[in-house]
Amino acid sequence: MPTKYADVRGCATYYYYVGKTTLPDVVPDFSRGRKLILIHAAGSNAHTWHYQWEALGAAHSPIAPDLPGHGRSAGVEALPSIQAYTDFLIDFADALKIDSAVFFGRSMGGAVAMDLAARYPERVEGLVLMATAAKFNLPPERIEQWRAVTMGRTGQPFTNDGYSPKTIAEKREVIQEGWGEQIRTDPRTRWGDMVAAAKADVRDQLGKITAPTLILAGADDLVTPPADAEIIKAGIKGARLEVITDSAHNLTTERPTEVNAAVEKFLASLS
Repeated sequence: MPTKYADVRGCATYYYYVGKTTLPDVVPDFSRGRKLILIHAAGSNAHTWHYQWEALGAAHSPIAPDLPGHGRSAGVEALPSIQAYTDFLIDFADALKIDSAVFFGRSMGGAVAMDLAARYPERVEGLVLMATAAKFNLPPERIEQWRAVTMGRTGQPFTNDGYSPKTIAEKREVIQEGWGEQIRTDPRTRWGDMVAAAKADVRDQLGKITAPTLILAGADDLVTPPADAEIIKAGIKGARLEVITDSAHNLTTERPTEVNAAVEKFLASLS
């Protein structure tokens, strides 16, 4: 999988893409199929989308950036709000000469994608929203736990939260992979993301979204349960919802085959 850096507002922004490598200052060719911009979750990084770009890259042009302060991109702090991430992604697309794309978002990335579709409708050909909510219900004690991590008062928690019972019982390697991705981003960034996500509320913006929308929810997700997906579906005219069995908040790695099949069907339906 080729990777590059793009200069976005002076931030060295690391991204993955599918296609031929190019010289450092040359934007890759994204002409194959649909341009897909994949927005990762809070405190995460773009590599968590690897099952998706591996499946979709044969027919389309996936591009997955590490947001500022995440993964290998510059910085150690989160941006202050969902809206700030949205504006950054528009500048990222501009840097890569992308006028419009299908935007994917998981968890916090889904809130960013919804805000982007509402405020920049001309840039959005379609939306794929996964394990997300228009208004997150994040327990204050969870946010405080990560604040304690940033202050050196406790170590990072490595838990089974976000995985279905079937994954916990049968796919321990998927959870271990998730723990490995967790430590790629500074805890200060994860805490900042959680603060930003807790403040976010895009419910009033849902009616402004006109792009074709696919919503995927994990049947066993306790972080953003299917009821949150139903709210999004009711708010976005014509949105489709699929609930993936035996998956939870990390459905993209728990059930990649089912997720990718639903996404490929959706992309084929776009005019």
